[in-house]
Amino acid sequence: MHATSRVHGIDKVAENKIREWLHNRVDADTDNAKTKGKRLNHDRHKDLSRTLGVYHEYIHSKILANNNIKPESLDRRLELDSAWAQLKAEIQQTYNQRSATEGITLDEFVASQSTRFLFEDKIKLLDIKAKRVNDSIISDSLRFNGRSPVRHARRYNFEERVREAVTEEI
Repeated sequence: MHATSRVHGIDKVAENKIREWLHNRVDADTDNAKTKGKRLNHDRHKDLSRTLGVYHEYIHSKILANNNIKPESLDRRLELDSAWAQLKAEIQQTYNQRSATEGITLDEFVASQSTRFLFEDKIKLLDIKAKRVNDSIISDSLRFNGRSPVRHARRYNFEERVREAVTEEI
């Protein structure tokens, strides 16, 4: 789902550039087209802000990006997603090993003490990180024009997340 939304965003950027090029062009058959022989200027902030529907506020994100200023919530979200991807792979590998050797079902795996022993503390740490992401989103949205720079993080409930890790493909 995440990769699909990126493709649509890229498609929109491309469509906007084509529309801009067509608009700036005088006539395709004449030699005095405004853009003939010229490269289109690429401004990733302007294109992205137009795609996201906040076209008039692109200067703000451009200034932040050009000065290497990232919202704290963005760094925390990236850290959380990376930690969850690693833990998810570890949970999935453990389940695959145990189901192959012991014939354990998903319900038995989730309810087992050994699964709790291996992963409960790690999931609690992820839940704390998710809370920190959400807290930083609130403060960043106040700083960055009232918009949340990243999506909110879901809570990390042990049973729910173990099931999700096992059933999702990595």
